[in-house]
Amino acid sequence: MILDYHMHLEKGEFTKEWWEEFYRRELENGIEEVGISEHGHRFIEARYIYKHLPYTEKWCDSSLERYIGFMEELKDIYNVKIGIEMDYFPEKEDEIREFLKNYSVFDYVLGSVHWLNCGFGFDIDPNDPRWSNNLEEIFTDYFDRVKKAINSGLFDIIAHLDLIKLWGVPLPENIDSIYREVARVIADSGIVLEINTSGLRRPVKEIYPSPRFLEVLSKYDIPITFGSDAHLPEDAGKFIRDAYELVKSLGFKRLAVFNKRRPEFLPL
Repeated sequence: MILDYHMHLEKGEFTKEWWEEFYRRELENGIEEVGISEHGHRFIEARYIYKHLPYTEKWCDSSLERYIGFMEELKDIYNVKIGIEMDYFPEKEDEIREFLKNYSVFDYVLGSVHWLNCGFGFDIDPNDPRWSNNLEEIFTDYFDRVKKAINSGLFDIIAHLDLIKLWGVPLPENIDSIYREVARVIADSGIVLEINTSGLRRPVKEIYPSPRFLEVLSKYDIPITFGSDAHLPEDAGKFIRDAYELVKSLGFKRLAVFNKRRPEFLPL
C-alpha cells in the first residue's frame, strides 16, 4: 500500500472542493490511502498550548470542531484518515496530553519539533540571526527535543525527523553519533517513523530523514509511514513513490496504517 498521512488544508477552507484538488493529485501519484493532519496551532481550542509563542493570536483562529465535522463528512465518502500534527514542547507535555485526551476522534497524531530554546522557530526564516550561533548546539537542542517527543508517549508518528537541516546548513561533525542515538530511541519506543518528502521542495533538497540517516535507521525493525507534507494541491503525494522504493531498497519491512490511534502493520 502507498499512503500519504501528512497534508494540510490550511491555505484554503474546509470545503469538499478544496479537498478534492488535493485528492485528485494524490490519485494521480498512485496514493491509495490518505490522511489530513492539520497543525494543532491552527485551532482556537489548542491556544493554551501555544500561548507562549509570538504567533498564537495569528495562528490559533480556526475551529477544531469544524475540522472534525468536516473530516467526518469526508470519511463517509472517501478513504481518508483524520490526523493532527502537534508541536512538542517539553514544558507542555501535560497540556498536550489533556488536549489529545479530550479529542479522541483522531486516527493518528503526528509529533514534530519546530521550536527550540528561547522561542527559536527555526523553520520560519533562514536569515534569522540565531542561525549564526553554534550549529552543533542548535542540532543538539533540536535532537534532544526530538528524543523527548519520542519518549513522551504522546504521539503515534514522529514527523520529518531531521527537519532542522531544511535550509541546507552544514551538518555538525558529530551528526553520525546523533543519528545512532536517535535511531536507538525510536527503536526502543515503538513509535512509527514518518518518511517525509517535503525536504525535496526545500533548499536542502532531500527527504526527511536523509538517505544517510535512513541507512542508520534501517538497522532496526522500525515501522514507517509516508507523508508529502503538502500545503498546496500540486504537492500532494509528490515524491512518495520514489521514497517508497528507496526505503524498501534499504531494508525497511513494515508499513503502519492507523485507525483510532491503533496501528496495523503491513509488509512493504
